[in-house]
Amino acid sequence: MSKEKEPSPLGRELETYQTEGIPLWLNGKPSTPEEIVRACMIEEEGTYMRDYVQNERGKVERLEFDLIKLKKEET
Repeated sequence: MSKEKEPSPLGRELETYQTEGIPLWLNGKPSTPEEIVRACMIEEEGTYMRDYVQNERGKVERLEFDLIKLKKEET
């Protein structure tokens, strides 16, 4: 018997967007909810910024996640 892991809140949110036909992108490439969640969880050198790309009527057409590198503090 295999236990399927419950999606995280971010994973559920992204699955909803995907179900609504909104493309998901990660660092400039088409992606999946699973890939985005995994990337957000393991990134230690930065963080991912969301960008809701809208059409001229304000409807979300695409959701992008781009890595923002954190600047190291000087000591």
